[in-house]
Amino acid sequence: MTRGNDLLRDALQQLDGWNAAPTHISRTLTIDDSQHADLTERIKIFADALELRPDVRRLDGCTQIAVNRAEGVTISEIKFAARVEDAYQHIAGVVADPHKEATTGSLKAWWQRKVGR
Repeated sequence: MTRGNDLLRDALQQLDGWNAAPTHISRTLTIDDSQHADLTERIKIFADALELRPDVRRLDGCTQIAVNRAEGVTISEIKFAARVEDAYQHIAGVVADPHKEATTGSLKAWWQRKVGR
């Protein structure tokens, strides 16, 4: 991760299951083939909007998502991960705590508290 490493690492920790290294983030999801197809289409939209080129693979019933950036992970990759996480929860029917904000909303609220906006 690059500048603001602690802040970016903390932001990523707000998202379940995402792993980080200095130059990439990744997540493996256990979803079926039709869910994979739906998620992949959404990932293309998120990636285009954020000008990212994620690597999405299907292997042994799992979808593997990775975003690599030689310059280091930035807030764009964290935003991408939050959007993917929301899409995954919707597609897979993951039941969230009804009193908890959606992942993206939760991340946004956390970010605003951290940066004081």
